Amino acid sequence: MTIERTDVLIIGGGPAGMMTGITAAQFWPDKRITVIRPEEDALVPCGIPYIFGTLGGTEEDLAGRAPFLAAGGTLIVDKVASLDLDEHLATLESGRQLAWERLVLATGSTPFVPPIPGRELDGVFTVIKEYDYLDELLTETLPDLKRLVVIGGGFIGVEFSDELRKRDIEVHIVEMQSQLLAASFDSDACSIVEQKLRDNGVFVHTSVTVKQIAADPSGKKVEGVRLGDGRLIETDAVLIAIGARPNVDLARSTDLTLARSGGIWVDGFQRTRQRLDVFAVGDCAHKQDYFTRQASHALLASQAAAEGRIAGMNLYALRLPRANAGTIAVYASQVGDLAFGVAGLTEASARQIGFEVFTGAARLPDHHPATMPGTHEVYCRLIFDANSERLLGGQIIGGPTTGELINIIGVAIQLHATATDLASFQFGSQPRLTAPVHPIVAACGEALRTRTRCAQTPG
Repeated sequence: MTIERTDVLIIGGGPAGMMTGITAAQFWPDKRITVIRPEEDALVPCGIPYIFGTLGGTEEDLAGRAPFLAAGGTLIVDKVASLDLDEHLATLESGRQLAWERLVLATGSTPFVPPIPGRELDGVFTVIKEYDYLDELLTETLPDLKRLVVIGGGFIGVEFSDELRKRDIEVHIVEMQSQLLAASFDSDACSIVEQKLRDNGVFVHTSVTVKQIAADPSGKKVEGVRLGDGRLIETDAVLIAIGARPNVDLARSTDLTLARSGGIWVDGFQRTRQRLDVFAVGDCAHKQDYFTRQASHALLASQAAAEGRIAGMNLYALRLPRANAGTIAVYASQVGDLAFGVAGLTEASARQIGFEVFTGAARLPDHHPATMPGTHEVYCRLIFDANSERLLGGQIIGGPTTGELINIIGVAIQLHATATDLASFQFGSQPRLTAPVHPIVAACGEALRTRTRCAQTPG
């Protein structure tokens, strides 16, 4: 069989793989770039929960491949069966063989399923990023459900609970921590989101574990979820939404180093340890926290795309400004008309790491005057290092402006902005588009005022 050749071979066509390909085409226009993935049309990962409510169909959540193809890339629908890194050769399940100059692993992640008794029963599902699996779940399973239990109170669990409730399904969400979203937000923000879910009809169960997924008399199908406190929630189905783990099966079959966190070890340019011509990006690659350089388990499409840009730029020559600074972890989501976002550290996590902190918060309308149509209240909370005044993290709860506000906070963290920098930054103002005072400026001002008052208070 003839060996086909490409300059850049990318295994995986999610956000990380496709962004690597698009960036490589921009920076290395004379190179042939090939992406291999198992489906012609891939899903937008962050849009998956909305298939079941807001979008109403799996076909409404397709990620476009046109930009990559327009840039001259080649897409092969297949799976890689084996890799020979010494020979620079990939063998596909179809039998085709491709040789490469540069290899990029973008193999994503798989859902984490804890060892809960009964997890193998019919009616127990996970969040698998496959079109056919999700389409069957939407069209064949959900129409018959009257009650569903979601295990996991992070972003995925919260989003699925809200979306599935829109289908008039009785939804229960179970979380072992004391609050939903406790790993991402401080307590006051968690309480606001929990109350919004309750207002929308979702039953929230916190500070409780799942002891067992109970079977019906046949022993084959789920009938209920037994909680650690002895309660039984009767249900037709269970969705396990606890998180994901790096998919490194292909990497494990080679001599590539895996980090103790489970991902493929990479340097700041997304290169693997043993082979500088092999890169890894996205969920399959090891992540380091921006502040501590310890392992980060935040697997985000936005982070994956950022890593794809870094790898694409550095495939054939290092560009020093284009290095991975670490994972800040910028999230945003929405329940009903309530949007919420977080970037960087919470106050609790910052103190746990060892930072001395000071904080500031502000509440104000996102339009002015507040009687302007479509106005929402914005709550902005910022966390600063007490020694350097550098911004460590921020949380936003509000309306449609939440996503962009949290992105600004993410940029400010990456640029090492201080409370003084942010309290005095210049911003544009328009009654229908912005708050009367920028929420970040207002929260910074409150943080500095509080800090000054504390410093002036006799000890």
